[in-house]
Amino acid sequence: MAEGGGVAPPPEARRRGGRGIIAVVVVVVALLAFVGGLALGPVVFPPAAQVPTLVVGTNIPFPPFEDYNTTTNTFFGFDIDIARLIAHASHRTLVVKNFADFDALLATVGKNGVDIAASAITSTGATGANRSTFLTFSTTYYDANQGVLIQSSNPAGVSCPSSNCSNPSILDKTNYVIGVQRGTTSESWTNAHIKNATVRNFTGVDTELAALRSGALTAVIIDNGPAGAFAAGSGGALVVAGTIFTGEQYSFAVAHLDPQDLIPVINGVIFTSQQNGTYQQLITKWFG
Repeated sequence: MAEGGGVAPPPEARRRGGRGIIAVVVVVVALLAFVGGLALGPVVFPPAAQVPTLVVGTNIPFPPFEDYNTTTNTFFGFDIDIARLIAHASHRTLVVKNFADFDALLATVGKNGVDIAASAITSTGATGANRSTFLTFSTTYYDANQGVLIQSSNPAGVSCPSSNCSNPSILDKTNYVIGVQRGTTSESWTNAHIKNATVRNFTGVDTELAALRSGALTAVIIDNGPAGAFAAGSGGALVVAGTIFTGEQYSFAVAHLDPQDLIPVINGVIFTSQQNGTYQQLITKWFG
């Protein structure tokens, strides 16, 4: 009889109880070690590698090539769609950065401040040759000319025969005020051909369009694609008087001599998209 009148447990029971206590201690120690391991973070469970970004600089508004949706807070347009293909091909995440000043965009990409500039950039002619001194261009991907955008009421009587405004005398009148965006081929054309009319240079397209709507400008010279897009979205206030045939071509731009070796990727995307039908789908999507 054990003390207190109880029956003493057999030896094996006592041994089983001892092993149970030991097992509980082992489990607790294991749990503490596991939790401690979690606290070590990357030492025990390294995080997944982050996908690098492809920073693409642009200058909006310039539809249908690039623009911004304030409802969805996203960039969109023909150039943006191609930039997305380039990001996918380079295994990077696309990040779009807007520059309010077109000149600043080109200068920044020239210094490798952004990876690519995608902004309907002319790479041909005298303008393209000058830009090639500090930029490297992809193969061309779009043919363009200049458009002449005016008020629908046309108070100055701008008239382009058969919608051809290429003859400088059509716009080079002393009572005309022509708006152009600084640093663009629109500015280059007026510098070369307009001698009598007043030319006003604007940093942003939105401000020159506002000046045109207000009557402060006779006309805006701008690439023909955006000219048509702005007229279509003006509610009838603006129309395209005609085209100045400049025979330009657009390219994507990177820093001079392509330090990141991006040009082969960009050219590959342009070529592949043209071969597999993607390019034509985008043309239809953005230009009808």
